[in-house]
Amino acid sequence: MRTEGQQSMSWLFFSPSGRVSRLPYLLGWLFWAAASGFVLSRVLVHQGNDIPLALWTLILVVTALVSTASIALMTIKRLHDIGYPGHLAICLFIPVLSPVLILALCLWPGKEGPNDYGR
Repeated sequence: MRTEGQQSMSWLFFSPSGRVSRLPYLLGWLFWAAASGFVLSRVLVHQGNDIPLALWTLILVVTALVSTASIALMTIKRLHDIGYPGHLAICLFIPVLSPVLILALCLWPGKEGPNDYGR
């Protein structure tokens, strides 16, 4: 049974509602980086083998799409935690701003207590 403070992995990765603190946000990024790195390594290992290469390339494309959506949703929740609206997550898709935003969200502490986006 889940208590009020606990959230599921599907909520963390695929829901825009609520708030998420720095550590789960950073761990979510690291999870997607590791998953993408593993799939990319499989693509590189199978260079020259047409069928496995095609399969791993397809898996890489799917992983890229899912991780991009998931990271955007986690960023929305992280922005909510510091008191900003989620639509600022669009800055992730601006190459010059993206690393700055990620670093700021990993270091900037959330607001204590409830805000417009939850507890």
